[in-house]
Order: sequence, then structure tokens, then C-alpha cells
Amino acid sequence: MFQAFFNGLAGMLSFSRNLDNISDNIANMNTPGFKGKDTFYRSLTSENGALGAQISGNGYRFGDGDIRQTGNAGDLAISGEGFFVLLNDGEVQYTRAGQFQFNDEGILIDSNSGGQVAAVNAKGELVPIDISSYRVLAPTPTTTIDFAGNLSTDMTSHDVAGITVFNGLGESLDLTFKFTNNSAVTAGSWLVDIEDADGNVIHSGEIRFDVDGTPLTDFNTLSFDITDLNGGTDTISVNFGVNGSFADSTSVSGGASSTIQGTVVDGHAISSLTKVSFSSDGTINLEYANGETLDGPNIALATFADQSNLEQVSGSVFRALEGSSRTIGQPGEKGLGTLVAESIELSNVDLSREFADMIIIQRGYQASSRILNVANQLLDQLYENTRSR
Repeated sequence: MFQAFFNGLAGMLSFSRNLDNISDNIANMNTPGFKGKDTFYRSLTSENGALGAQISGNGYRFGDGDIRQTGNAGDLAISGEGFFVLLNDGEVQYTRAGQFQFNDEGILIDSNSGGQVAAVNAKGELVPIDISSYRVLAPTPTTTIDFAGNLSTDMTSHDVAGITVFNGLGESLDLTFKFTNNSAVTAGSWLVDIEDADGNVIHSGEIRFDVDGTPLTDFNTLSFDITDLNGGTDTISVNFGVNGSFADSTSVSGGASSTIQGTVVDGHAISSLTKVSFSSDGTINLEYANGETLDGPNIALATFADQSNLEQVSGSVFRALEGSSRTIGQPGEKGLGTLVAESIELSNVDLSREFADMIIIQRGYQASSRILNVANQLLDQLYENTRSR
């Protein structure tokens, strides 16, 4: 009879602890990346019989939560398998709550835990994502200008202005190409003067066209140097196409109109980073003020053969128990999910399930307390019988 007291008390304690987990699930129903917990019981027995029940442990529901678009550049959700990898005070941690931001040092961190979001380097090592070296795009000089279109043989001259090139310091130079028909001296010949913005001729040359109007081999390119304020020089090659091809520059009869235009292939001034975004394969896309784009590091994801080997650190952050089998890769490979930019994964807590579990716990708690009441009544009856003697 006395054991009934302990069995009922054990039931009440177990149910109350289960209610603690349910209350935590409900409290975190709006916490991004939160994974609901289940409580598991086990029976206590001895050689003398049953000793009630106790909590054997908790299990996490690692099913996906709904993905909601936020519009925030640092928010990332995983569509499919995987966890973001965080480096936090020497410990590797994992989360599905992709609420990230770049700190003042240019390192991508988790807004909630402060952990550094990891990438995988060429050696397969986990390293923090750092874009500090990408904040400014260094200048690169122009090396190539391609011309395409027709130089009409019916014209004596034609100017192509507004061609902007860059030297090694990132300084821009506006050039004008002046073409003069020289076919009266040499068949298919055009003289070319290249002038700067002040009208100074910085280079003179000649190009020639074959009888079919396509550029003549050995006369289809020009090369000239530009200088910067420090006296450095950079060489620019000008291409007019190849013999026999009408895809680039030509010189045929076109009346009083020439259509030839020049395209600067490369080179840019120094430029600052203006936008950072993420692609579905985890690549960080960097956009600069001059319109240039670069690909930065790739975000790493981890997946586990047995997710029950994960334990909660805090909130939506987990650590792996020793001996866990882990696979690290980039989104979209090795069975890993893809990233959804400007979105977050919501909690996977199902309120209807929590309410149903609450009803079961309430009934169990009531039944356990009833056991205590009945056992107490039996003992009272026993004492009454004893006193009556």
C-alpha cells in the first residue's frame, strides 16, 4: 500500500516534467529553426515489483518547419536536409535558424548565438566566412577593346568617341578613335588616330581590309600604351576581327553612314561593395558600385546519419555527441538541401499535437493524484480499524 504512494508520486513527477517540455514547445512556436521535443518514459521495477515510472529522456523532432520569406538579406533557410555549421568558442555547433549578419570585421555570424558561420576551404577544413578582403574591389587596367560594325568605303572619315578605359590606378580615360579612309594610297587602308579627352593624339596606326571587306591578317590589330599619374604604363590591344569573318569589323560600301563601335572588354576603377546576397548553392554573391560582381566563399552544411546524436546547446543551436557520423558539404551536393535566400525556417511545433499531449498529461496527472488519495483513504481505514480494537 505504501508503494502505491510512491508510484502515484512518480507518475505525477513524470507528467509534470513532460508538461514542462510541452510548455517550452508552445513558448517557442514562433522561434525560427526551433525543433519540438518529445518526452519518453520508462518503467521502474525491482525484484519486489513495480516502482512507478520516470523520464528516460527527451527526443527532438527534426522535421522541417515552414519556410517564410522575410526580405532580410542575412536570412537563410534550408530546403531539405542539413544544418548550418557554426564555430563558437572552439566548439562546432549546428542550427537550422539562419538569421545571419556580417560583423564589423566582415565575418558572417549567427545573430542569436554569436557563432561564426562556417565554410569549407580547399583542404576540407571548416573556416569562418570572411569577406573583409572583398569590401573594396581593386582597380584593374583595361587590356582589350573589340571593334565591330562597318566602316563605309563611301566615307572619307569616321569618329568613334566615348570609349572609356582604365589605367592601373583605376583612373579613367575617355578616348576617341578617328578613322581616315586611306584607300586612295593603299587599297582597303584606314588610318587610325587615338585621341585623349584633350584632343591629344596618343597613338597612330593603320588597319586594312581585304577585297571581301573583312579585316586583313597582320593589319587587324592595334596596340598602344596609356600612363597613370605615377608614370606607370598599361598596354591596350585593339581587335578588329579576323579575315573571312563578317561577325566583327568590316569595310564595305555603306553610303554616308558607318556603324562601327568599340567595346571595352575589361578594366574598372576602384569600387566599394554595395550588396551581398546568397545563391541556392551557398555561394555568396558580391555586387560592387561599378556593377561588377564576384563570387565569395560558399556556406557549408552538415548532415548526420543519426540525428538523435544531437543535443541542444541553447535555443535552436545543437552540438553533436562524440562519435557522431557527420557529412560536410555545400548546399545541393551529397544529399544536402539547397538554400532559400531572404527567408527563415519557422518552428516545427504543431499546436494541435501539443494540446492533445496536454490533455493526456492532465488526465495522467489526475489519475496519479487519485492513486495517492485512494491509498490515503485505505490507510485511514486501516488506522480506524486498529483504533477500534
